Amino acid sequence: MKKIILFLFCLFLLPSQANAVTGFLGSQGVWMSEGTSFAGDTVKLYTVVVNNSAPRLSLTVEFYDGTALINNVTVNNLTFEEAKQVWVEYVLPAGEQQFSAKLVSLDARDNVGNSVDANINQTEQQSQNYDIDLDTDGDDVGNKEDTDDDNDGLTDAKESELGSDPLKKDTDGDGIEDKTEVDRGLSPTNVDSDGDGHNDNIDLYPTDKNEWADIDGDGTGDNADTDDDNDGLSDEDEEKLGSDPHNPDSDGDGLTDGEEKERGSSPMSQDTDLDGILDKDEVDAGTDPAKADTDDDGLSDGEEYTLKTNPLESDTDGDGLKDGEEKEKGTDPLKKDSDGDGVDDMTDLFPLDNSEAYDTDLDGIGNNADEDDDGDNVSDIEEGEAGTNPLKKDSDEDGLEDNIEIEAGTDPMNPDSDEDRMMDGEDDEPLVFNKGRKWFSTGYLVFLAGLAFVFFLLFSVMYYLKWKKTDSSDDVQDDDDVEEEVVELEESDETVGETLESPEDESTSAKALSDEEELEEEWESGVEDARESPEEGDEDEDAEPTKPKPKKKLKKKKSKK
Repeated sequence: MKKIILFLFCLFLLPSQANAVTGFLGSQGVWMSEGTSFAGDTVKLYTVVVNNSAPRLSLTVEFYDGTALINNVTVNNLTFEEAKQVWVEYVLPAGEQQFSAKLVSLDARDNVGNSVDANINQTEQQSQNYDIDLDTDGDDVGNKEDTDDDNDGLTDAKESELGSDPLKKDTDGDGIEDKTEVDRGLSPTNVDSDGDGHNDNIDLYPTDKNEWADIDGDGTGDNADTDDDNDGLSDEDEEKLGSDPHNPDSDGDGLTDGEEKERGSSPMSQDTDLDGILDKDEVDAGTDPAKADTDDDGLSDGEEYTLKTNPLESDTDGDGLKDGEEKEKGTDPLKKDSDGDGVDDMTDLFPLDNSEAYDTDLDGIGNNADEDDDGDNVSDIEEGEAGTNPLKKDSDEDGLEDNIEIEAGTDPMNPDSDEDRMMDGEDDEPLVFNKGRKWFSTGYLVFLAGLAFVFFLLFSVMYYLKWKKTDSSDDVQDDDDVEEEVVELEESDETVGETLESPEDESTSAKALSDEEELEEEWESGVEDARESPEEGDEDEDAEPTKPKPKKKLKKKKSKK
């Protein structure tokens, strides 16, 4: 036992260094596993025990940092002259440290297992001092030797000058390293360098107290920008509408607030017209986001989407009925002929009954089931036997319904039963032939008058065009003719003058008088002929014939002597 105590005593007296490493049987009392360690490193503290006395030895070794127990290790049945290395793990603190190891709880035994006395008080606690440096930036260079402890790009001396912390890369904790702040002209010790209430790490203009954000990223701060979110709608307009000037799509419907204003929809409602379709989807589909029923067919765009009809076409199936009307009637807006009877829904009075389509007399009973389709009180069978039209009350269109004609005995298939040229409906005696009656009716006279008027217009136009065509050339010719006649009259006048002065004056005057009397007799003869044989169709037989207008006499031009 004395040998063990002596060995340990000598072991602790040996000098040691903080970074020394020994072999299995080292000469140091306490040493660390790492040659170079810094504060915060986890290391192993080692020591060695040797049994140089008892056949068997069990003991406990305690490790201390100063007076603080680090941990202990128990060794059992250590044989004579056997040495054993023991250790504990420890996280190194910074600064001057004193590590020590102490043997406690000694239990010595002989070869047969009997206890042997061992004086534990003869052992002393041995200590070893270490100076543990910091390595703040983890570059394996201790702070005492490192010129930039936090490795932020600023030397410790510069940080001391600026007042920043040389052991912290971001002294003010604003998310920007001290070196970066200095390079940008910011303060590494102030989270809000320009004092605008916005920390430097979120302030896009950290040196301008009037600006701090640029929502649309156009390079103009929001305070100076008239449209912060660049949605095409000014901030002033957004304030009036209640939309968010910092969000280009306030309602999140996929359309920017500016687009919504252009289309008349609300930037604060995803479905402005409440038709069940988002405004953006309506724009993509071509419908109006501000109008619930784009095609005005009586169905909202949302209903049309559900029914698979076309919200841009009021009559999807093209049968003449609007989609909304078809829904109300119960017909299919996607099929022209809902009941498949071959008649379109627009024409089909029974669009949901494929056995009926028409109701001529509108009595609510389809023609197929109705025994009197036209409602003239003559059954379809009777009309078939009589040859009349079962779908027309007045088969011959003479103004009398078939049942009345049958009762009266007239022919329902002949508009003039008595052949007196008067329709049965206008004839007081439709079965009596009356010779004195005019062969024409009022309707016939109206027809003739209309026809005559048409012909009058036609010939008037033709005459006008013909006159227009020849007018210009005739005017020139007429002027030439007039001049020739004037010349002839002048020459004739001179001849007459000469004749009157000649001995033959009396015979010439008599001849001229005779010619004038012959013309007068011819005119009177024409009047008599016109009275004796008037033109066919003239109703006024006493009308006097019109006397033809005499030609305009040309004024005789005096000749110059």
